[in-house]
Parts: sequence; C-alpha cells; structure tokens
Amino acid sequence: MWFTTEAGINYTLTFTDPEPTDDDLLPEPVLTEAIAAAILNHPGFVIADADSPREDTITIQTRNQVRHLLVLGIHRGHALAPEDLSTPAVDIALAADKLLASDPSDSERATAELLNYVAATWDKQDLPLREHAQAVARTLRTR
Repeated sequence: MWFTTEAGINYTLTFTDPEPTDDDLLPEPVLTEAIAAAILNHPGFVIADADSPREDTITIQTRNQVRHLLVLGIHRGHALAPEDLSTPAVDIALAADKLLASDPSDSERATAELLNYVAATWDKQDLPLREHAQAVARTLRTR
C-alpha cells in the first residue's frame, strides 16, 4: 500500500500474513494494529495508533508534528496469492523495504528511498528509469 502526505512524501507499506494470537479479547490478529506498528517502524513517524481494534482508522504523526488520520479500506475476502499481486513496482518496493529493514547505511537508505519513490510513481516514470530500478532491485535481492 502506498500513501502520500500533504507535503508530497510517499510511503510504502508491505503486508504479510499476521501470526496467530491466543489473546482472548482479540481472537484473531488485528490488521489495523499491525499496520500501525509497521508505520511506527518507519523513521519518519513518531506516533501511529490504531484508534480502535475494530475500526479501520489509524492516527499518525510525523517527526514534523503533522498529524494524519488514515482511513483504511480493507477488503477481507477473495485474497489473492502473492504471485498474483506481483508487479515490477511491487517487486521494487519489496526490495527497498527489505533493505530498509536491514539497518542500512546512509547510501543504502538513500537507494531504498529512491526505489520506493520510483515504485510509488511507477506510471509516471520512463522506460529506462523503470529498467534501472528493476535491475537495482534484482541486485538487492541477490545480495
């Protein structure tokens, strides 16, 4: 999932299946809490709270003190297999996210952020830039 702040900063979230829980209050993993945790792991955010376990809203705040309310449109039926969701832009965003999760150096972080930008604006990019981004993502996956 991609979202853009009012300042034009793009962010990408990649979702995987949550692990089961034995919590009596919430007998199944709560997607909004998982998304909030993923957002909070990004260095650009200082607050990410699921407003209620049963609502599809998250309040976030950036390091610049800008607050947003994310309203999630979550469709829980007819899930697609990961291979059905794969597109070059998704593959590039996934490679960038894996790099960001690996305690990257400054240059690696810059590369990942550039890849996320290209993935988020995929339809606006020309073919040579798309091909270069795919090549960089392939290189990151084989490291």
